[in-house]
Amino acid sequence: MKRSRYSPKRKRSYSLRWLPAVFGGLFLLLALIIAVVDYVNFQQPQSVYPDGVSVAGIPLGGLDRLQAEARLAEAFSVPVELRYRQARLQFSPAELGFKPDYSATLSQIDEHLPKRSWVKHLWGKNEVSSPSDHPLIAEIDLNQIQTTLEQVISQRYDQPATATLPILYSTNYQPGQAGYALRSLAATAQDIQAALLSPDQRIVTLDVQEIPALPLDRANLEIFLKQTIQLEKFNGLIEIYQRDFTSGEVMHIALRENQAVTPDVAYSAASTIKIPIMVSVMRRLEEPLPSQASNWMFQMIAESLNPPADGLMKAYLDNDSGPLMVTADLRELGYQNTFLAGYFEPGSPLLERINTPANQRRDIFLDPDFYNQTVPSETGDLLWKIYRCANQNELIFDGQVTASECQQMLNYLLENRIHALIEAGLPPEGRAAHKHGWTNDLDGLIHTISDSAVVYTPGGDYVLVIFAYTEEQFLYDTANQLFAKLSQSIYNAYNPEHQAAWYGEN
Repeated sequence: MKRSRYSPKRKRSYSLRWLPAVFGGLFLLLALIIAVVDYVNFQQPQSVYPDGVSVAGIPLGGLDRLQAEARLAEAFSVPVELRYRQARLQFSPAELGFKPDYSATLSQIDEHLPKRSWVKHLWGKNEVSSPSDHPLIAEIDLNQIQTTLEQVISQRYDQPATATLPILYSTNYQPGQAGYALRSLAATAQDIQAALLSPDQRIVTLDVQEIPALPLDRANLEIFLKQTIQLEKFNGLIEIYQRDFTSGEVMHIALRENQAVTPDVAYSAASTIKIPIMVSVMRRLEEPLPSQASNWMFQMIAESLNPPADGLMKAYLDNDSGPLMVTADLRELGYQNTFLAGYFEPGSPLLERINTPANQRRDIFLDPDFYNQTVPSETGDLLWKIYRCANQNELIFDGQVTASECQQMLNYLLENRIHALIEAGLPPEGRAAHKHGWTNDLDGLIHTISDSAVVYTPGGDYVLVIFAYTEEQFLYDTANQLFAKLSQSIYNAYNPEHQAAWYGEN
């Protein structure tokens, strides 16, 4: 019987040749499964934000979504501090109309994260992402911010400026106080919006503008002057004409026995008429002035001498009709109530009997000098013209009187230093370019005293003309105190921070 060539041992060896292929396939399948699972996991959103990712400068790298949202909420819930001068006020973001959307902010970041390479991931290469900062998504109600500013800030902290107020029984005033207010609600709301969107700049210094103190109401000034006249117990007729050189506003009051009357009564002009004489002479002279004319003008104004006034009119106007030429110039300037009808020298003839609207009034007639008369408003307006000519080149008589000549006239008036009347009410900082006037009437008494000035002060310049009349003798000391107190009351109204005290008080 024949034996088989194949032994059991050789047969088992032949069947194991397939094992490597089976195991290789299994390993390949396992690797594929691992790769698929890894790829699927790789495609899932990142569990933490990569380094370099931030919102408004707040770093979120290494944080998951919940942690990132918590960090943002912590940062943007810090109160915003508003500073109004020295005041400090804190508001929660919600009070200022702030509504952040942290979820939308993070979703926006997720959408913009750079795509990762799975191949590099398989090879174990770490990807370095570029830093990226993202804005916070939030709603901010600017109207709510402005409402909060109006209701909380403006109503509580804004201060209106106050006006200067007179102090009764004095020539002084309580100075007005500066006010404060937000400069712009809209611009301030924009600044607050920027602070709400910033995690570290949470303080807003509000733009507060200072409102200057208000000047004295001119109506109050008028009342104050009337009270001063009452306190001085002056019961005659008094007129005050005052004009501001900056605004041009005029205050003109007339009182008789402390009752208001129509202004511009006809008064004896006395030496006040020398101001128009000076203007008329300047009109007809060329610069430089002849030394004789300059000397006569100084003597006429500063020393109040009459012969130089006559000399100027006879030498430079007309030997016979010089006064009427002054009157004609006044009419050309529009003045109907001011005139000079004869020379000053005693015994000089009356050149013309002149009627005016003022001296034809039936309600008040003071029997003024028929040689020369004026009314306060015309004397004041002439001083206004001289000042404007000197300082703003508003020439008189179409340039026949120049700015330098106008300044020279003011210089002559500044040399009239009597330390009385309007001058007496001024401190050293104030100066009066003025001409005073009074004369004895036919009864030998002084009834009318006047002073007409351009007043220079640190707080502003103005014209001030005061005419006062009494039926009895007008005592000099009485007139001086009355004029000085009225002058000082007006000076202090212009200079409330540097007021003068009445010189007669301790």
